[in-house]
Amino acid sequence: MGRGKDPKQLGKLMSYILGRRPDEFGLVPDDQGFVRLKELLKAITEEPRWGYVRKSHIHEVLMTSSEEPFVLKDDKIKATCQDDALNPEEGIAPPKLLYHCVRRRAYPVVCQHGIIPLGQARVFLATTQELAQRMGKRRDPAPVLLTIQAQRAFEAGVKFSKQGEFIYITDHVPVGYFTGPPLPKEKREAPKPKKEPVAHRAGVLPYSSASRPGSRPVIPEERPGSFTFDMERSRTLQQQRLRRKGLKKEIAWKKDVRRLRRKRER
Repeated sequence: MGRGKDPKQLGKLMSYILGRRPDEFGLVPDDQGFVRLKELLKAITEEPRWGYVRKSHIHEVLMTSSEEPFVLKDDKIKATCQDDALNPEEGIAPPKLLYHCVRRRAYPVVCQHGIIPLGQARVFLATTQELAQRMGKRRDPAPVLLTIQAQRAFEAGVKFSKQGEFIYITDHVPVGYFTGPPLPKEKREAPKPKKEPVAHRAGVLPYSSASRPGSRPVIPEERPGSFTFDMERSRTLQQQRLRRKGLKKEIAWKKDVRRLRRKRER
C-alpha cells in the first residue's frame, strides 16, 4: 500500500464509514446501502493522514481481506454489516436551521426555483456549516452556502427524514425557506478605447474599403489648426500654373517680334 499504511487500517476506516457513521463523513447510502466509490474515496482523502489513498488502495483492501466485509457493485460499494441506525427515520421534525451548499453556477437557478436534487436522488442537508461545506466542496471548490429555515419549512408542509446524527433529507426546499449571499452582478465588458488614426504621409490617404475603385474617396476629418492635403486639387493648380507660364512666354515672344518690326519701319 505504500507510505507505511497497512491495508487492514484502511479496511477498518472503510468499515466505520460504510457500516456505522456515513453521515459523519457527509455520505448518504442509497436504499440498498450503497454509496458511490468515488464519493467514498473523496471522504477518505479529506481525512488527515489519508490523503494518499487512491482507488487502487481500496481494491487492495478488497483483495487482501480474508472475509468479505464489503460488497462492490459497478461503481458503488457498501459494508456487509451495517448498523440499523443507517435506515432513515421518516417524518422527523428538523432543527430550526440546517445548511446546504450549491455550485456557484447553479445558485441563480436555485434562487428562482428552490433547492432541488442535482445529480443525486434527494436533497441532503447538514446540521453544521462545516459539514455542508465539506460536502459542497466535492462538487465546487468554492460552493455557495445556504441557510435553511428548516423548522418553518416543516411547519409549512415540507417533509424531512433523518440519516444518522448529522444529515437530514428532503425532496425540495421551496423559495422563501432559505437564505444565501446576494447574487453576483453581471460583469459588463468595459468599452474598448477608440484607436487614434495612424499618421500618414502628406498626400497619402488611409486605405479602406471606401477607397477601392467604384467607391467614394475617404475624406479625412479636419481638426482645428490643421489642413487637409488634396492631391487632385494640387495637380490641377500645378497644371494651371504651367499653362500661365507658357502663356506668358508666348506673349513675351510676340511683343519682341512687334518691337523689331517697328524698328525696321523707322
